[in-house]
Amino acid sequence: MSDRFYIHTFANGLTLLCEAMPGMQSAAMTLLLRAGSESDPQQFCGMSTILSDVITRGAGARDNRQLTAYLDSLGLQRSTSAAVHHLRLSCAAVAENVVTALPTYADMVRLPHLPEDGFEAARGLALQALDSIEDEPRQKLMIRLKEMFLPYPMNRNTMGERKHLQAMTLADVQANFALRFQPNNAILALAGKIDFAQVHEMAEKAFGDWTGTQSPELPRKATGQRTFHETQKSEQTHIGIAWNSVPETDASYYTIRLAMEALGGGMSSRLFTEVREKRGLCYSVWAGYSSLKGLGCILGYAGTSNERAQATLDCFLGELDRLSSGITAQELERAKTGLKASTIMQGESTSARAGAIAYDHFMRGRIRTLEEIKAALDAVSLDQVNTYLKANPPRDFTIVTVGPKPLDIRG
Repeated sequence: MSDRFYIHTFANGLTLLCEAMPGMQSAAMTLLLRAGSESDPQQFCGMSTILSDVITRGAGARDNRQLTAYLDSLGLQRSTSAAVHHLRLSCAAVAENVVTALPTYADMVRLPHLPEDGFEAARGLALQALDSIEDEPRQKLMIRLKEMFLPYPMNRNTMGERKHLQAMTLADVQANFALRFQPNNAILALAGKIDFAQVHEMAEKAFGDWTGTQSPELPRKATGQRTFHETQKSEQTHIGIAWNSVPETDASYYTIRLAMEALGGGMSSRLFTEVREKRGLCYSVWAGYSSLKGLGCILGYAGTSNERAQATLDCFLGELDRLSSGITAQELERAKTGLKASTIMQGESTSARAGAIAYDHFMRGRIRTLEEIKAALDAVSLDQVNTYLKANPPRDFTIVTVGPKPLDIRG
């Protein structure tokens, strides 16, 4: 694209993305594989989470301890995780050490040992994580909300299901690894103090002869359930609300982002001001835009005491009704300031930029510059926002509650 960006797709389908960040001494790497929860086998929800753990327990010529010691010696801040679309590996450190680590990360996704003891440990941790949800009702709520609202298989809990994890064997993990860890549609992104030619050469040596064909995606289907209550003894009630919006590639994307920032994006937002500050109904309330590939939505949350729960829900829905009347110029300006501030802060982090350019390429097929994002936000007018809100009022809600008793949900 320019002296600042570099894009190359290898013959095997792996795309290399680079962003040079002058003045930085560090660099960061993000590797995305199309092995997220949406492509987990139907009978093994949670497979991607198990794989994200067990691939780090020995790879190539190094066993578990040797691999950990080597990556520690490079000073890498690193993580692996599973999300809906991707299994993600990332690291950040002094720039030269991130580039040096590329062959080792290639070993992790191409030649992991997948040992029996590593599998048992990974499964044990996954089951503990599921147990912890019982002590985190807000997390439980958002899992249930996505299960009810999003289409299958995007709606599956990335942490997995207990019966699926318990039924899983090492042989299942090994077979699934061979099927899903493929270079086609994988994205390798680096940002920071990097030399494009050096990174290209290292990536080609480490990943260039990697072969395989991506397995077909599971078909999407709607869940069809609009309301859900999960009874839990507690002093609080948790409320989740979701409704459809435009995907990120839609021309109205920045318009809806600004509208939702005004609605529920901070301590000056309508929800915070009206539901929490003026009426004192809840201790936490927010709403924001969320997206997956080809799908956009709004997710909202309120946490409150049991005796104020019905009033909180009614007030929340009342603010959503009122949103179709539009927002003020002051609200729009605050929303622009907030989103541009987060954009600027992202530009100061190599980890954030490596993740952002990988995400952009996956969602849009191209990289957005920070300047493009700020200009797009500035270009949205008050009339655009209010015209959109009048034509597209929040509606057709999916509402989930967690607490001692269900609430009266209108409409």
